[in-house]
Amino acid sequence: MLIRFGCSNYKSIYGYQELLFTASSLKDPQADLINTSALPDAILPSIAIYGANASGKTNMIEALKFFVEFIRNSYRKAETSGIHRPVFKLNADAKDETSEFDMDFVLGGIHYHYGFKINDKAVMEEWLFSYSYENRKSRKVLFHRNSQEESEYKFSKYLKGENRVIARLTRDNSLFLSTAAQNNHEFLEGIHAYFLMAFSFRFDQVLSLNTIATNLKNIGVIDQISQFLKNSGAGVDGIKLKIKNPEKNEFLVREKAKAFVKDVFSEMLGEGFVIGLDEFDDSVFDNRLELSHKDQNGNPVLFELEEESLGTKAMIALLTPAFKALNQGGIFIVDEIESSLHALLTLQIIKLFNHKETNPNGAQLLFTTHETHILCSNLLRRDQIWFSEKNLSGETVIAPLTDYQLRSTDNIQKGYLEGRFGAIPFLGDIQQLFQREKNVNG
Repeated sequence: MLIRFGCSNYKSIYGYQELLFTASSLKDPQADLINTSALPDAILPSIAIYGANASGKTNMIEALKFFVEFIRNSYRKAETSGIHRPVFKLNADAKDETSEFDMDFVLGGIHYHYGFKINDKAVMEEWLFSYSYENRKSRKVLFHRNSQEESEYKFSKYLKGENRVIARLTRDNSLFLSTAAQNNHEFLEGIHAYFLMAFSFRFDQVLSLNTIATNLKNIGVIDQISQFLKNSGAGVDGIKLKIKNPEKNEFLVREKAKAFVKDVFSEMLGEGFVIGLDEFDDSVFDNRLELSHKDQNGNPVLFELEEESLGTKAMIALLTPAFKALNQGGIFIVDEIESSLHALLTLQIIKLFNHKETNPNGAQLLFTTHETHILCSNLLRRDQIWFSEKNLSGETVIAPLTDYQLRSTDNIQKGYLEGRFGAIPFLGDIQQLFQREKNVNG
């Protein structure tokens, strides 16, 4: 369960910015809050980030993805030199400064805080704390790493395992957490697994027919999506997964293509280079979806997915990881959730996360959007609405709606479109563009 995420010096984010999933003291009733014995505060099931194009709202969730993927992969990538990080380019000093990423989360009924600071060459700091609220709030430092201190690693008695041995195996540009997970550290393997399993990201809309069908097959949520589509007004009465066995000649052609690619790369990169093509599973090419519609007489008619509208494809592609999170628990992060979807369907997807009946496992949804209908839908609490904009220095600033003085009866959609909360594009006088063009041509 995600409590908070913060970062600095990443793309358009320079000064430290954070997103909070802790619920405020507001009595807004819209969403069902998530309660856990690990925290005194309730947790929000979803957060929406609004902002103009290029305001940095996407960069905030990309920073979260960078954080998670660096934890997942830094041990494997440590064999290469340095760390590739996109820093804030509008300040010449940023390239010499560290980038910071940290997160608070609940795992196994315990509140943890984990984070690190990096530059282009190495991990400069890394830490893991746990918190207890039994009597009063107390913090345990499980480990703290600081490359600038004489003794780089400090481990507490609460962190059992071969800590010193693993520290010696940790390269400068790798995280201790990632290295520990790769070397069978029982406790830290569990922390690492949280970042490996709990987070799902969707940035670019993947509408490849084979990918949609394969994901749906692997995640196993056909019945749920079928029921959602049936109730959505899309005219779909059901979904059927069709597995086509490739013809023998087709299989041989594919195997020859794989062998050709291997030969080309071996010639370019040397005989010692190994290219892994096993990830291109043959089933990816053989899965198909058929969607059932009813004709004028009420008889079922099957359509291939490629015959469906862009909106239907987008809906299935989005709902597949959404239902996975709802079924298993986890955090689903989506950029521009409304992409190719009707506003009412977008609202229905958010509702799935906001109510206990459809979200019994405490899954969370973090999304960016331009869809202002959400603001007047009575669907989100005020502490679930965040705004992103750039200041005069070109830095992204993130702030919640609760930072603004509002009455419960205020029209939030109207206030947003009027620029009351910032986070909208400054259009200037567009007519001047046409006047200038007229003067040039005249």
